Amino acid sequence: MKKINHGLNLTLLGGVALLVIGNSPATLLPFIVGTLEDGFNLDKQTTGSIVSTELIAMSLSAIFFGSLASKINLRLSAILGSAVVVVGYYICSLINDIEVLRLIRGFSGLASGLLIASGHRVLAASDNPERAYAAFTFLISVTGALFLFLAGIVSEKGGYTSLFSTFSLIFIFIFPLTLLAQATNKSTSIEKVDTQDSNNNKLFFLIIVGVIFFAIPSGGMWAFVERLGVQIGISQYDIGKVTAYSLLAGVFAPVVVWLFGDRFGRKNPITISLIIILLSLTYILKTMDFNSYLIGNITWNFFYMVVVIFVLAAAAKLSPNGKLASWLNATTLFSQASAPIIFGSILNNLSFPNLLPYLVASICISLFCIALTRDKLNQ
Repeated sequence: MKKINHGLNLTLLGGVALLVIGNSPATLLPFIVGTLEDGFNLDKQTTGSIVSTELIAMSLSAIFFGSLASKINLRLSAILGSAVVVVGYYICSLINDIEVLRLIRGFSGLASGLLIASGHRVLAASDNPERAYAAFTFLISVTGALFLFLAGIVSEKGGYTSLFSTFSLIFIFIFPLTLLAQATNKSTSIEKVDTQDSNNNKLFFLIIVGVIFFAIPSGGMWAFVERLGVQIGISQYDIGKVTAYSLLAGVFAPVVVWLFGDRFGRKNPITISLIIILLSLTYILKTMDFNSYLIGNITWNFFYMVVVIFVLAAAAKLSPNGKLASWLNATTLFSQASAPIIFGSILNNLSFPNLLPYLVASICISLFCIALTRDKLNQ
């Protein structure tokens, strides 16, 4: 019988804890958007620019510290990053000036990026990164669902003040787990992989563009999903439950992918999932009632995770040194950062159903890029 490495399991748990705290602004994005808009009486474009400040800071920080991954002291990063995030959340619960809040969120985003880079260093150092990331996807979905359920409750009672103060306290309790994180340095020859990467630049470009036009509509819908629920006439409490159920649906995606693997290749599941996402968003925006809001959000969140897993699996096969996966990670962060600004600008003048032509065009471009990769994603 194979001996279970409990030390390794604890290390991976520490890495997941780093990523849970680091990714919290993206997880809580719908309620951060909603509570700031209501609390400061902002228009959607201004609100989108504020949350985008934090997401851009996160992405730049994650790229910078990710390039220095081998030099990062994980314990120091966990302590410093978590402390800045916790203090940043708490200070934001006390602030009445929106520009000061924007500055604090941006600074907190830099710390989140440090935590994200540190967490991925831990998971990537695993002897079995596929299982490590499957565990991460599972746990991030469960904690995210719990976070959103709680966010719906506290947001309805106390707006952004309660939202930021509550999660400041929650992250204090999660922080000790981050100290379990450790990483082992692997010495791997990458000259051959670098040569393969240079020969695949066109393919990499198609995948990155495809991800951009997939991530922008997904990020925009996620950022304003709370506002969409409000426009439909759903209470904050029920919105919290729906978003929690939607994120929880993502728990089953890694399980399904784990069971079927690449039995059907990677290109076909990605293509089918993108089509189902488009149909789900169309159903929501065309019907605009509670049932479509519930069913549509659960469906598109599930297939969103399926796309993410298969795209990362393809990236790992095409670029074993992690270059493509890193580029995709940065692309996704920047797309999510720009999405609230783009959607906020559109929604400032139009209603939610008017988003549909933009969503259709964007996802169709993504499908076109995936089609042009031919069978390369299945290799």
